[in-house]
Amino acid sequence: MSDINKAPKAVLSIWPPILLAAFSALMIVWSYDYSETARNVPVIVGWVMLALSLIDMLSRMNLSFSKFLRDLWGADFRNREMKHNPAMKAELSQALWIAGFVAGMLTIGILPSIPAFVVSYIAFQGGRRWIESIVAGGIVFGFVFIVFEVLLNYELYRGVLFDERGFSNW
Repeated sequence: MSDINKAPKAVLSIWPPILLAAFSALMIVWSYDYSETARNVPVIVGWVMLALSLIDMLSRMNLSFSKFLRDLWGADFRNREMKHNPAMKAELSQALWIAGFVAGMLTIGILPSIPAFVVSYIAFQGGRRWIESIVAGGIVFGFVFIVFEVLLNYELYRGVLFDERGFSNW
């Protein structure tokens, strides 16, 4: 059996990058409902994600330059780094970690959610020692705080519980 046949159909399909490109486009359009300053990050992320989605889609096709893209970007699922297909339980676990992080950002805000997520993910999912997890969480928190709150003077979202506007700003 060739390597191409070992990869699941979903991995080789062009639908994941198409769906991601559609999500990116929606994010770009949706971000224009925000003020000029607030929309900068979603617009940048949306355009970058859209470009990478299109590159991914083109690399999955059988066009004349698709092999070049796969080699250049390392997007070749025919030579996978992860040789096994993860169990659905493992995939669901990762989705739940992200959903928990997003829920934390919405309720208690971005600043406290970042170290809480980093520490708990590294400790529980990564199986590392608590001291390593706490140090990593502190470093990430410090970086985010210094860059956004201090250098850019940009107040990150405080969460529904700590923002006087609550849900009204949504």
